[in-house]
Amino acid sequence: MFKIETDRLTLRPMQIEDVDDLLQYQSNPEIVRYIPWPPRTMEQVKVAAEKTIATGKFDLVEENDYIVLVWELKSSGQVIGQSNMMLVSKDNKCANIGWVTHQDFQRQGYALEATKALLNYAFINTDVHRIIADIDTRVHESAALAEKLGMRREATYLDGEFFKGEWCDMWLYAILKSEFSA
Repeated sequence: MFKIETDRLTLRPMQIEDVDDLLQYQSNPEIVRYIPWPPRTMEQVKVAAEKTIATGKFDLVEENDYIVLVWELKSSGQVIGQSNMMLVSKDNKCANIGWVTHQDFQRQGYALEATKALLNYAFINTDVHRIIADIDTRVHESAALAEKLGMRREATYLDGEFFKGEWCDMWLYAILKSEFSA
């Protein structure tokens, strides 16, 4: 099975057995407030997991290819978050990255650890030259994480996205392969 190891986490493909852990944060309105899905029921978590499992890839070759990995705690086996990366431009070798963390495991360095590992994987094992993150300006914690990863804020888009019924401002963060240090 595909996996990326860090000190405390195993990043691996989602499995249907993860749905109980996924539900804990995917059903939380505060956690998904800035995530592109509404708070999910168990049935919605199962459907989303089944779709992710069925279409899972671990390479970024064609536009819209994506990787979704859950973060499993080595100490307990609990899934506490997930990362995603999608190739947005094959010609420009550009991917977009995102993350979400279970509410009980925020501010403990897990998102930094997991996201850094996925960036490292992508820059070493794929043809990606540039990785971006689109961050809602109301989510200062995600912006701080991007900066800790060495990403730079390149733009602010006013009313950049109509999201969950309202216009929101967005920041564009980016890092180049030549700038990233694992």
